[in-house]
Amino acid sequence: MKPYIICHMLSSIDGRIDGASLKGLTPAGEYEATGAQLNGDAWICGRTTMQQHFAEPQPFRAASDIPAGPQPVHVAHRAKSYAVAVDTVGKLRWSSADIDGDHLISILSERVSAEYLAVLRDLGISYIVSGDTVVDLVQAVNLLGEHFGIRTLLLEGGGHINGAFLEAGLVDELSLLIAPGVDGRRDIPAVFDGISRERSKAFPLRLKSVERREDDVLWLRYERVQ
Repeated sequence: MKPYIICHMLSSIDGRIDGASLKGLTPAGEYEATGAQLNGDAWICGRTTMQQHFAEPQPFRAASDIPAGPQPVHVAHRAKSYAVAVDTVGKLRWSSADIDGDHLISILSERVSAEYLAVLRDLGISYIVSGDTVVDLVQAVNLLGEHFGIRTLLLEGGGHINGAFLEAGLVDELSLLIAPGVDGRRDIPAVFDGISRERSKAFPLRLKSVERREDDVLWLRYERVQ
């Protein structure tokens, strides 16, 4: 039931993904236009990216830290498209059950509070609780396919969630827009971050296509080598 997972990202030539640095280097809407060509029926981001762009400014604070423990999948309703947030302990505060028309699904660990889950249910947000202390990504994406019918999932960062998916063997394809610019700053997030230091070899990929886009942007597509 695992969806086909495409990591779709925009980066500088040196692999940095700071949006402010890249602003103005690509035509408006280029990331969204290329993403639409991938025909995903859901997209997924980590907590930091969701906090920066989509959730309420102040994080959720539960009155009690008692963990909810194992929970059944909560399907508020089925939809044509989904926005998925990985939010290990339930910090993201939402005001709506959708993002730009995409029904919201929250993926959490068993450390999340029962209070937070109740808030999600009241808002009509679906959720998956997977993993005891950290999110079990393998189980979670399989549950996305089983309970929501998601077949193609676009993984859209940040770098740490991308790295976690890659390390778990979940990335089937990389769709990378390379902006014509160099960032060069130290400690700026990269397309993939946080891979275990014990891994000494790069993950091999096979080139599917190269397309030169407007304003010297390159669109590279790679598939995972099995």
